[in-house]
Amino acid sequence: MIKIFGKIRYHWQPELTLAIIYWSLSLTPIFISLALLYERAQISTALFVMFFLFLLLMGIGFHRYFLIKENQLYIASANLFASRKIQIKSISKIEVTILSIKIYSTAFPHGKVFYMRKWPKKFFINDLVRNPHFQGSIELTDHMIAQDYFEEYYSEKAKSVR
Repeated sequence: MIKIFGKIRYHWQPELTLAIIYWSLSLTPIFISLALLYERAQISTALFVMFFLFLLLMGIGFHRYFLIKENQLYIASANLFASRKIQIKSISKIEVTILSIKIYSTAFPHGKVFYMRKWPKKFFINDLVRNPHFQGSIELTDHMIAQDYFEEYYSEKAKSVR
């Protein structure tokens, strides 16, 4: 969760295997450029190209986020042409698990999974539910399995009600 220009962005990642593959490939150019620098002991254009490619891949990799606007949910992905806006009122259900959320709407009738860390996920769900246009339901799944992730969520909610 990052606040940029007064807008809060909630970052997500793709499935774990795809994230590992992507980040491994994005870090490869920096290591190749460091190896070239070590071998030649001089700065060449290949070093600059590899470093620029590394920066480009890092920027694209961090370009996955949710942005809650007044009545729309903007979903930005690494593919700049696949970003989409969905109406908040079209969201019928959100399933929250330990590692991810799954959004069901008219745009995603079978649901789409977004992997998020614990705190950005919690703040994203809270801000989405507080939006007056949200009419769907939140379903907390994976409750009481191995790690009770939602016990803290429920205890904080109970404290705020008192």
